[in-house]
Amino acid sequence: MKKDSEKNNLGAFFEMIDLIGDDISEMLENESSKLNGYECLVVSFNCLTLFCRQVEIDFSQIEDHYNEFKKNPPDGILQSYDGASDVQRSEVEEFNIVLEEIENTLAAFEKRCKKTEEMFDEWNCVFIMYACLRNHCDKVEVNYIELIEDVFKIQSELEKEEKTEPEDPNTLN
Repeated sequence: MKKDSEKNNLGAFFEMIDLIGDDISEMLENESSKLNGYECLVVSFNCLTLFCRQVEIDFSQIEDHYNEFKKNPPDGILQSYDGASDVQRSEVEEFNIVLEEIENTLAAFEKRCKKTEEMFDEWNCVFIMYACLRNHCDKVEVNYIELIEDVFKIQSELEKEEKTEPEDPNTLN
């Protein structure tokens, strides 16, 4: 039973990554939208924190683990991509590279897990995504504390809106 739950959580995790890409693409198609890299990070961290809440992963534990990881980085899967390039890219194009990096890192980690005793589970996937996003924050000099405060503020405002919206009597509860 637990195996099924983990499999479902992994499926939901990968759906979340796809939804982030879809949301960003949709915003880019909207001509009135002025999307930048910061907003892409807000969308991503919003989805990631909501996913953690859904599967009961303590987001602060991921943050703590990342901080320890940064102090003593092991060789292996989470190597920062080389952003040093002569090619000029928009912030959104740079962010799309981060999404590709996340997917490539997850694929490499899954492959490694098949050869080792490591667990390919939602916690490790969340950590990999978090680490890639945090590395990108560092690269583009985004203040992570302010970013995550913005994410939690948006979530709080949305929760307040949900509580104040009158229920539609025509919908099933």
